[in-house]
Amino acid sequence: MKQGARFNLVYRHIGREYLLSFIVAFFFFFFIFFINQILLIAQRILLKQVDYFSVFQLVLLSIPQFLLYTFPFSSLTASSMVIGDLSDNNEILAIRSSGISLKHVFLPIILISLIFSLMTFLTADKALPWSTKKYRELYSGLMRELPTLELASNTTNTIGNKVLVNKEVVGNTVHDIVLFETSNDRSGQIISAPTAEVTLYDLNAFIYQLDLENPLMLRNDGDSQWALSKADSARFFLNFSGQIASLASALPSQLSIKELQENIAIHRSALEKETARYEEKLQKARLNLATLTQQEMVSPERVEEAAQEVSNLEKKKPINFYYQYYRAELHKKFALSAACFMLVFLTFSFSFFKVKHGRLIGFGMSMLVAVLYWYLLFFSQMQIFKFPIHPGLLIWIPNVLMFLSGVLIMLFARRL
Repeated sequence: MKQGARFNLVYRHIGREYLLSFIVAFFFFFFIFFINQILLIAQRILLKQVDYFSVFQLVLLSIPQFLLYTFPFSSLTASSMVIGDLSDNNEILAIRSSGISLKHVFLPIILISLIFSLMTFLTADKALPWSTKKYRELYSGLMRELPTLELASNTTNTIGNKVLVNKEVVGNTVHDIVLFETSNDRSGQIISAPTAEVTLYDLNAFIYQLDLENPLMLRNDGDSQWALSKADSARFFLNFSGQIASLASALPSQLSIKELQENIAIHRSALEKETARYEEKLQKARLNLATLTQQEMVSPERVEEAAQEVSNLEKKKPINFYYQYYRAELHKKFALSAACFMLVFLTFSFSFFKVKHGRLIGFGMSMLVAVLYWYLLFFSQMQIFKFPIHPGLLIWIPNVLMFLSGVLIMLFARRL
């Protein structure tokens, strides 16, 4: 058999096994994320008796959100299962005995994983922003059609930090109503009224109007000072817009690369202005310290206070939260896409060992690596707000660690 024919046979065999294993792993991770998404949607709107077709549409539109993790983890799992299975069946040994280098075993996995990287990138940059926009439109429309405030006799409704308790309800009229706040501090107010009428004030903003008759208001300013007041009538507004917006708005992770870059430019400008003010303040503090140091009649306490002020300012360089956040999400799109390719290098060292139950062992090892990678990515993303460094360096740390670990372990195993 010619050398090229042998390579093609190996490529087809490895490629076919890798794709079949990828399909199995893909459906495994897809099912896990899919069930989680179903539960989230059920918690939000399914319990409000939304029609099943609308729920199905919301589920379909939410799929790109978890494909960003499904592709990398499936690529990793498929590679580990294939390499483990080849080692278990002595196919790796047969390939090496025939004079074929292991690089020809790894090559089809690397090339196919690069295709998955491209698919992940297109999902993050194209599919996810589009589906998020459609999701918001559909979700907002459903919320306008559903009763945001459901009043029934002897029930309790929570609106933000406000709690509404009532007895009998007849139409829009509510009897024996009590409205109070559940804030953490001691300040707040309690409003009670024998009757009240509830009407929809603004459909688009999800604001309800509450007209109270003969209300009684008890207010606390937080300093053990209580005030009691009465009135013939009062009008109160219940605002649901904050809750609806938080559920239907797009997160930075759901924006396209172009949209992220536009937001980055806006917040970069804000950070530059903030940095200029910081440098001016720091310069004044240093100048004040230098002046006090040169003066002879200045107390050591004043000099120490000025030095402490300079030290505190030097430790608190300005960090723009949104500037860091948007840049982190921009690099996260590239890092998750590259993970499809970089994580598979962790599995190549299996080819140098005889592994019993290789497919099962490979699957278990890939689960551990997937959890570790997710944790490292989550931890790195949390650190971007603590250090005034480029967030891309932190976001890429999990990829680099996994890739270098795979290469070093493979080189070490090769020498055994």
